Amino acid sequence: MFISFAVQGLMTMGIELVLVYLMIGKWQSGQFNVGEFVLFQSILIMLVHRLWDFGRNFRNFFTALADASEMAEIYQSQHTNSTETDLKSAKALSISRGEISFNKIHFAYGGTNQSTPCLFEDLSLTIKAGEKVALVGHSGSGKTSLTKLLFRFFEPQQGEIMLDGHNAKDFTLASLRKQISLVPQQPELFHRSVRENILLNTQATDGALISAATKSRSLGFIERLNDGFDTMVGERGVKLSGGEKQRIALARAFLENAPIVILDEATSALDSITEKEIQTAIFELIENKTAIVIAHRLSTILRMDRIIVLEHGKIIEEGTHHELLKKQGKYAEMWDHQSGEFLKR
Repeated sequence: MFISFAVQGLMTMGIELVLVYLMIGKWQSGQFNVGEFVLFQSILIMLVHRLWDFGRNFRNFFTALADASEMAEIYQSQHTNSTETDLKSAKALSISRGEISFNKIHFAYGGTNQSTPCLFEDLSLTIKAGEKVALVGHSGSGKTSLTKLLFRFFEPQQGEIMLDGHNAKDFTLASLRKQISLVPQQPELFHRSVRENILLNTQATDGALISAATKSRSLGFIERLNDGFDTMVGERGVKLSGGEKQRIALARAFLENAPIVILDEATSALDSITEKEIQTAIFELIENKTAIVIAHRLSTILRMDRIIVLEHGKIIEEGTHHELLKKQGKYAEMWDHQSGEFLKR
Protein backbone atom coordinates (compact mmCIF):
# COMPACT_ATOMS: atom_id res chain seq x y z
CA MET A 1 0.00 0.00 0.00
CA PHE A 2 2.79 2.44 0.96
CA ILE A 3 4.73 1.65 -2.23
CA SER A 4 1.59 2.19 -4.31
CA PHE A 5 0.91 5.58 -2.69
CA ALA A 6 4.55 6.65 -3.06
CA VAL A 7 4.68 5.78 -6.76
CA GLN A 8 1.37 7.52 -7.45
CA GLY A 9 2.47 10.62 -5.54
CA LEU A 10 5.77 10.85 -7.43
CA MET A 11 4.04 10.36 -10.78
CA THR A 12 1.45 13.06 -9.97
CA MET A 13 4.12 15.53 -8.87
CA GLY A 14 6.29 14.79 -11.93
CA ILE A 15 3.43 15.25 -14.39
CA GLU A 16 2.41 18.52 -12.70
CA LEU A 17 5.97 19.90 -12.83
CA VAL A 18 6.48 18.94 -16.48
CA LEU A 19 3.13 20.45 -17.50
CA VAL A 20 3.76 23.72 -15.64
CA TYR A 21 7.30 23.99 -17.08
CA LEU A 22 6.08 23.50 -20.66
CA MET A 23 3.17 25.94 -20.24
CA ILE A 24 5.44 28.65 -18.81
CA GLY A 25 7.81 28.23 -21.77
CA LYS A 26 4.94 28.52 -24.29
CA TRP A 27 3.52 31.55 -22.44
CA GLN A 28 6.88 33.36 -22.57
CA SER A 29 7.06 32.85 -26.31
CA GLY A 30 3.50 34.15 -26.72
CA GLN A 31 2.09 30.83 -27.89
CA PHE A 32 -0.04 30.07 -24.81
CA ASN A 33 -2.92 31.84 -22.98
CA VAL A 34 -4.81 31.46 -19.69
CA GLY A 35 -7.76 29.48 -21.15
CA GLU A 36 -5.47 26.77 -22.46
CA PHE A 37 -3.73 26.61 -19.06
CA VAL A 38 -7.12 26.00 -17.33
CA LEU A 39 -8.00 23.30 -19.90
CA PHE A 40 -4.75 21.39 -19.44
CA GLN A 41 -4.93 21.73 -15.65
CA SER A 42 -8.50 20.34 -15.62
CA ILE A 43 -7.43 17.38 -17.76
CA LEU A 44 -4.53 16.76 -15.38
CA ILE A 45 -6.85 16.74 -12.35
CA MET A 46 -9.08 14.16 -14.08
CA LEU A 47 -6.05 11.98 -14.85
CA VAL A 48 -4.84 12.18 -11.23
CA HIS A 49 -8.28 11.12 -9.93
CA ARG A 50 -8.30 8.13 -12.29
CA LEU A 51 -4.81 7.23 -11.13
CA TRP A 52 -5.82 7.30 -7.46
CA ASP A 53 -8.94 5.23 -8.22
CA PHE A 54 -6.78 2.66 -9.97
CA GLY A 55 -4.46 2.44 -6.98
CA ARG A 56 -7.37 2.02 -4.55
CA ASN A 57 -8.98 -0.72 -6.66
CA PHE A 58 -5.60 -2.41 -7.03
CA ARG A 59 -5.21 -2.43 -3.26
CA ASN A 60 -8.76 -3.77 -2.71
CA PHE A 61 -8.04 -6.54 -5.20
CA PHE A 62 -5.06 -7.78 -3.19
CA THR A 63 -7.05 -7.52 0.07
CA ALA A 64 -9.80 -9.71 -1.42
CA LEU A 65 -7.18 -12.10 -2.77
CA ALA A 66 -5.65 -12.49 0.71
CA ASP A 67 -9.07 -13.15 2.28
CA ALA A 68 -9.91 -15.72 -0.40
CA SER A 69 -6.56 -17.42 0.13
CA GLU A 70 -7.24 -17.84 3.86
CA MET A 71 -10.70 -19.27 3.20
CA ALA A 72 -9.27 -21.69 0.62
CA GLU A 73 -6.81 -22.97 3.23
CA ILE A 74 -9.70 -23.69 5.61
CA TYR A 75 -11.71 -25.54 2.97
CA GLN A 76 -8.70 -27.54 1.82
CA SER A 77 -7.54 -28.39 5.34
CA GLN A 78 -7.32 -32.17 5.62
CA HIS A 79 -7.46 -31.91 9.43
CA THR A 80 -10.88 -30.24 9.25
CA ASN A 81 -12.31 -32.80 6.85
CA SER A 82 -10.64 -35.91 8.26
CA THR A 83 -13.47 -36.79 10.67
CA GLU A 84 -16.27 -35.65 8.37
CA THR A 85 -16.15 -38.43 5.82
CA ASP A 86 -18.24 -41.57 5.36
CA LEU A 87 -16.67 -44.98 5.14
CA LYS A 88 -16.98 -46.66 1.74
CA SER A 89 -19.17 -49.32 3.32
CA ALA A 90 -21.44 -46.79 5.11
CA LYS A 91 -25.17 -46.98 4.40
CA ALA A 92 -28.24 -44.89 5.16
CA LEU A 93 -29.39 -47.14 8.01
CA SER A 94 -32.44 -46.38 10.12
CA ILE A 95 -32.83 -46.28 13.89
CA SER A 96 -36.17 -47.75 14.92
CA ARG A 97 -35.85 -48.43 18.69
CA GLY A 98 -33.17 -45.96 19.81
CA GLU A 99 -30.90 -48.18 21.90
CA ILE A 100 -27.42 -46.68 22.43
CA SER A 101 -24.29 -48.49 23.64
CA PHE A 102 -20.85 -47.04 24.32
CA ASN A 103 -18.48 -50.02 24.45
CA LYS A 104 -15.05 -49.53 26.06
CA ILE A 105 -14.55 -46.03 24.64
CA HIS A 106 -11.10 -44.46 24.73
CA PHE A 107 -11.04 -40.83 23.59
CA ALA A 108 -8.73 -37.83 23.80
CA TYR A 109 -9.18 -34.56 21.92
CA GLY A 110 -5.53 -34.64 20.91
CA GLY A 111 -5.93 -38.01 19.19
CA THR A 112 -3.10 -40.46 19.74
CA ASN A 113 -0.78 -37.70 20.97
CA GLN A 114 0.54 -39.02 24.29
CA SER A 115 0.97 -35.52 25.74
CA THR A 116 -2.83 -34.97 25.64
CA PRO A 117 -4.70 -36.45 28.62
CA CYS A 118 -7.34 -39.05 27.82
CA LEU A 119 -10.89 -37.88 28.58
CA PHE A 120 -12.58 -41.29 28.41
CA GLU A 121 -10.77 -44.50 29.31
CA ASP A 122 -12.58 -47.81 28.88
CA LEU A 123 -15.97 -46.09 29.23
CA SER A 124 -19.01 -48.33 28.79
CA LEU A 125 -22.60 -47.14 28.97
CA THR A 126 -25.84 -48.67 27.66
CA ILE A 127 -29.02 -46.64 27.23
CA LYS A 128 -32.10 -48.75 26.61
CA ALA A 129 -34.61 -47.96 23.89
CA GLY A 130 -37.02 -45.30 25.14
CA GLU A 131 -35.01 -44.66 28.32
CA LYS A 132 -34.62 -41.10 29.64
CA VAL A 133 -31.07 -40.63 30.92
CA ALA A 134 -29.59 -37.53 32.53
CA LEU A 135 -25.87 -36.71 32.49
CA VAL A 136 -24.69 -34.56 35.39
CA GLY A 137 -21.31 -33.47 36.65
CA HIS A 138 -19.07 -30.47 36.93
CA SER A 139 -17.78 -28.62 33.85
CA GLY A 140 -15.17 -30.69 32.03
CA SER A 141 -16.52 -34.02 33.24
CA GLY A 142 -17.30 -35.18 29.68
CA LYS A 143 -21.08 -34.71 29.39
CA THR A 144 -21.11 -32.76 26.12
CA SER A 145 -18.12 -34.71 24.74
CA LEU A 146 -20.16 -37.90 25.02
CA THR A 147 -22.89 -36.44 22.81
CA LYS A 148 -20.30 -35.18 20.31
CA LEU A 149 -19.07 -38.74 19.95
CA LEU A 150 -22.64 -39.87 19.36
CA PHE A 151 -23.04 -37.33 16.55
CA ARG A 152 -19.60 -38.40 15.24
CA PHE A 153 -18.24 -34.89 15.38
CA PHE A 154 -15.24 -36.74 16.80
CA GLU A 155 -14.25 -40.40 16.58
CA PRO A 156 -13.04 -42.43 19.58
CA GLN A 157 -9.50 -43.77 19.35
CA GLN A 158 -10.70 -47.14 20.67
CA GLY A 159 -14.04 -48.80 21.29
CA GLU A 160 -17.29 -48.56 19.39
CA ILE A 161 -20.65 -46.83 19.59
CA MET A 162 -23.66 -48.99 18.73
CA LEU A 163 -27.13 -47.79 17.72
CA ASP A 164 -29.79 -50.48 17.60
CA GLY A 165 -27.00 -53.03 17.22
CA HIS A 166 -25.34 -51.19 14.31
CA ASN A 167 -21.91 -49.58 14.62
CA ALA A 168 -22.18 -45.80 14.31
CA LYS A 169 -19.49 -45.91 11.62
CA ASP A 170 -21.80 -48.04 9.44
CA PHE A 171 -24.19 -45.08 9.16
CA THR A 172 -23.65 -42.28 6.69
CA LEU A 173 -23.17 -39.01 8.57
CA ALA A 174 -26.31 -37.53 7.01
CA SER A 175 -28.53 -40.48 7.99
CA LEU A 176 -27.07 -40.67 11.51
CA ARG A 177 -27.49 -36.98 12.33
CA LYS A 178 -30.94 -36.86 10.77
CA GLN A 179 -32.12 -39.41 13.35
CA ILE A 180 -30.76 -37.55 16.39
CA SER A 181 -32.36 -34.26 17.44
CA LEU A 182 -30.38 -31.71 19.43
CA VAL A 183 -31.87 -28.92 21.53
CA PRO A 184 -28.85 -26.84 22.64
CA GLN A 185 -28.49 -24.30 25.42
CA GLN A 186 -28.15 -21.43 22.94
CA PRO A 187 -30.02 -22.25 19.70
CA GLU A 188 -28.45 -20.86 16.54
CA LEU A 189 -30.90 -18.80 14.51
CA PHE A 190 -30.31 -17.29 11.08
CA HIS A 191 -31.31 -13.90 9.73
CA ARG A 192 -34.29 -15.44 8.00
CA SER A 193 -37.99 -15.84 8.75
CA VAL A 194 -39.40 -17.85 11.65
CA ARG A 195 -40.70 -20.39 9.13
CA GLU A 196 -37.27 -20.93 7.58
CA ASN A 197 -35.59 -21.16 10.99
CA ILE A 198 -37.94 -23.98 12.00
CA LEU A 199 -37.86 -25.86 8.69
CA LEU A 200 -34.09 -25.53 8.11
CA ASN A 201 -34.50 -26.43 4.43
CA THR A 202 -36.65 -29.50 5.15
CA GLN A 203 -39.88 -30.17 3.30
CA ALA A 204 -42.98 -29.98 5.48
CA THR A 205 -46.60 -28.99 5.04
CA ASP A 206 -48.11 -25.94 6.74
CA GLY A 207 -50.12 -28.31 8.92
CA ALA A 208 -46.96 -30.06 10.15
CA LEU A 209 -45.31 -26.69 10.78
CA ILE A 210 -48.26 -25.39 12.81
CA SER A 211 -48.43 -28.67 14.74
CA ALA A 212 -44.72 -28.44 15.66
CA ALA A 213 -45.16 -24.81 16.73
CA THR A 214 -48.18 -25.73 18.86
CA LYS A 215 -46.43 -28.61 20.62
CA SER A 216 -43.37 -26.45 21.33
CA ARG A 217 -45.56 -23.69 22.84
CA SER A 218 -44.31 -21.24 20.23
CA LEU A 219 -47.47 -20.71 18.15
CA GLY A 220 -48.79 -18.08 20.55
CA PHE A 221 -45.85 -15.68 20.30
CA ILE A 222 -45.44 -16.35 16.55
CA GLU A 223 -49.02 -15.27 15.88
CA ARG A 224 -48.38 -12.05 17.84
CA LEU A 225 -45.50 -11.11 15.54
CA ASN A 226 -46.22 -8.57 12.79
CA ASP A 227 -45.81 -11.05 9.92
CA GLY A 228 -46.38 -14.30 11.79
CA PHE A 229 -44.25 -17.15 10.44
CA ASP A 230 -42.78 -14.79 7.81
CA THR A 231 -41.30 -12.41 10.42
CA MET A 232 -37.53 -11.96 10.11
CA VAL A 233 -35.82 -12.81 13.41
CA GLY A 234 -32.69 -10.68 12.89
CA GLU A 235 -29.03 -11.66 13.01
CA ARG A 236 -28.70 -14.67 15.36
CA GLY A 237 -32.32 -14.12 16.41
CA VAL A 238 -31.76 -10.78 18.17
CA LYS A 239 -35.44 -9.89 17.81
CA LEU A 240 -36.49 -12.88 19.93
CA SER A 241 -36.08 -13.49 23.65
CA GLY A 242 -34.19 -16.46 25.09
CA GLY A 243 -37.39 -18.37 25.77
CA GLU A 244 -38.69 -17.73 22.24
CA LYS A 245 -35.43 -18.98 20.72
CA GLN A 246 -35.64 -22.11 22.85
CA ARG A 247 -39.20 -22.73 21.65
CA ILE A 248 -38.00 -22.43 18.03
CA ALA A 249 -35.36 -25.09 18.75
CA LEU A 250 -38.04 -27.35 20.26
CA ALA A 251 -40.26 -26.82 17.21
CA ARG A 252 -37.35 -28.01 15.03
CA ALA A 253 -37.07 -31.16 17.16
CA PHE A 254 -40.82 -31.83 17.01
CA LEU A 255 -40.70 -31.46 13.23
CA GLU A 256 -37.73 -33.82 12.90
CA ASN A 257 -39.46 -36.44 15.06
CA ALA A 258 -36.15 -38.31 15.51
CA PRO A 259 -36.04 -41.47 17.68
CA ILE A 260 -33.16 -40.04 19.79
CA VAL A 261 -33.25 -36.60 21.42
CA ILE A 262 -30.37 -34.79 23.13
CA LEU A 263 -31.12 -31.85 25.40
CA ASP A 264 -27.96 -29.90 26.23
CA GLU A 265 -28.73 -27.45 29.08
CA ALA A 266 -31.95 -26.59 27.27
CA THR A 267 -33.47 -24.60 30.15
CA SER A 268 -30.43 -23.31 32.06
CA ALA A 269 -30.67 -19.71 30.79
CA LEU A 270 -34.41 -19.25 31.36
CA ASP A 271 -36.47 -17.79 34.15
CA SER A 272 -38.54 -20.12 36.35
CA ILE A 273 -41.92 -19.50 34.66
CA THR A 274 -40.55 -19.91 31.12
CA GLU A 275 -38.55 -22.96 32.24
CA LYS A 276 -41.70 -24.66 33.52
CA GLU A 277 -43.54 -24.06 30.23
CA ILE A 278 -40.64 -25.38 28.16
CA GLN A 279 -40.17 -28.39 30.46
CA THR A 280 -43.77 -29.38 29.71
CA ALA A 281 -43.02 -29.21 25.98
CA ILE A 282 -39.77 -31.14 26.50
CA PHE A 283 -41.50 -34.08 28.21
CA GLU A 284 -44.00 -34.22 25.35
CA LEU A 285 -41.07 -34.21 22.90
CA ILE A 286 -39.18 -37.10 24.53
CA GLU A 287 -42.23 -39.25 25.18
CA ASN A 288 -41.66 -42.69 23.60
CA LYS A 289 -38.15 -41.61 22.54
CA THR A 290 -34.66 -42.25 23.82
CA ALA A 291 -33.49 -39.07 25.54
CA ILE A 292 -30.14 -37.85 26.85
CA VAL A 293 -30.47 -34.78 29.05
CA ILE A 294 -27.46 -32.70 30.11
CA ALA A 295 -28.18 -30.37 33.00
CA HIS A 296 -26.42 -28.39 35.69
CA ARG A 297 -29.71 -27.38 37.29
CA LEU A 298 -30.68 -30.66 38.93
CA SER A 299 -34.33 -29.64 39.32
CA THR A 300 -34.80 -30.32 35.58
CA ILE A 301 -33.90 -34.03 35.76
CA LEU A 302 -35.98 -35.33 38.68
CA ARG A 303 -38.27 -37.30 36.35
CA MET A 304 -35.49 -39.08 34.47
CA ASP A 305 -35.38 -42.88 34.44
CA ARG A 306 -31.69 -42.86 35.30
CA ILE A 307 -29.11 -40.27 36.29
CA ILE A 308 -25.45 -40.76 35.33
CA VAL A 309 -22.89 -38.82 37.37
CA LEU A 310 -19.64 -38.14 35.49
CA GLU A 311 -16.34 -36.95 36.89
CA HIS A 312 -13.19 -36.56 34.78
CA GLY A 313 -14.65 -38.79 32.06
CA LYS A 314 -15.64 -41.62 34.41
CA ILE A 315 -19.04 -42.80 35.64
CA ILE A 316 -18.90 -42.57 39.42
CA GLU A 317 -22.61 -42.98 40.24
CA GLU A 318 -25.86 -43.94 38.53
CA GLY A 319 -29.45 -44.48 39.58
CA THR A 320 -32.68 -42.58 40.10
CA HIS A 321 -32.85 -39.30 41.99
CA HIS A 322 -33.96 -40.95 45.25
CA GLU A 323 -31.44 -43.80 44.93
CA LEU A 324 -28.56 -41.37 44.49
CA LEU A 325 -29.68 -39.24 47.44
CA LYS A 326 -29.63 -42.34 49.65
CA LYS A 327 -26.03 -43.09 48.61
CA GLN A 328 -24.92 -39.73 50.03
CA GLY A 329 -22.27 -39.46 47.31
CA LYS A 330 -21.33 -36.85 44.73
CA TYR A 331 -24.88 -36.37 43.45
CA ALA A 332 -26.24 -35.84 46.96
CA GLU A 333 -23.51 -33.28 47.55
CA MET A 334 -24.44 -31.41 44.35
CA TRP A 335 -28.14 -31.57 45.25
CA ASP A 336 -27.54 -30.22 48.74
CA HIS A 337 -25.39 -27.42 47.33
CA GLN A 338 -28.09 -26.29 44.88
CA SER A 339 -31.15 -26.82 47.07
CA GLY A 340 -29.53 -25.40 50.20
CA GLU A 341 -29.61 -21.85 48.91
CA PHE A 342 -33.25 -21.91 47.77
CA LEU A 343 -35.31 -24.77 49.15
CA LYS A 344 -34.06 -24.65 52.74
CA ARG A 345 -34.72 -20.99 53.40
